[in-house]
Amino acid sequence: MPTNMMEWGFVVVFFLLPGTIGAWVAYTKGRNPLLWFVLNGLFAPTVMITLFQRPLRPMQGHYRQCPKCSEFSKWREQACRFCGTALS
Repeated sequence: MPTNMMEWGFVVVFFLLPGTIGAWVAYTKGRNPLLWFVLNGLFAPTVMITLFQRPLRPMQGHYRQCPKCSEFSKWREQACRFCGTALS
């Protein structure tokens, strides 16, 4: 167990921070946040993998799926960036 502040800082910066960021990004993309917290906490470079993954399903407030081409667009976009179909 860490005994001083410098050791706690190391644990937070190199394990908890990447794990928390990865879990939040995974949640916004419809993935399992607990699994990605552990994965990103143990292997910090996997945060980049989490950032560039496609969403699994539409997530209200984050991503929606185009009815025509089935690609995902950010929630605030009014038209699909792939085919130009209006998103409702």
